[in-house]
Amino acid sequence: MTVETSPEANTIHFPSGIPGFPHLTRFALVEIVENGAFQLLQSLEDEDVAMVVCVPWLFFPDYAPNLSDEDQEALGLERPEDAVVFCPVTIEPESDLVHLNLLGPFVVHRKTLIGRQVVLADSDYPLRATVDPGAA
Repeated sequence: MTVETSPEANTIHFPSGIPGFPHLTRFALVEIVENGAFQLLQSLEDEDVAMVVCVPWLFFPDYAPNLSDEDQEALGLERPEDAVVFCPVTIEPESDLVHLNLLGPFVVHRKTLIGRQVVLADSDYPLRATVDPGAA
């Protein structure tokens, strides 16, 4: 899959990369299907690196991640509404179960498009929260 980019593209910058891919810093959110619940977080530097992500509130309306001061400062977040949050998705092919990682969401500053994957260390959110993809 090749992602076409332009100067106007909304490139998300992960200055420290993402876990497992510290050398990749530029990503884009790509629709899998129009107006679908799931998107691809696609590397713009390596077309073979992409992961499925989802906005958590589609399945967990009470999800309220509390970012550490360090994460807020690194992202330049001053208000909660400055943040865009999406969670990594895993799919179990043998059972078709879908899980959201609520413990390690991606957080992106809405205006600067600087992002990072955070770990909500002081929370009880699960690493694998099972969802029904048809419910979104």
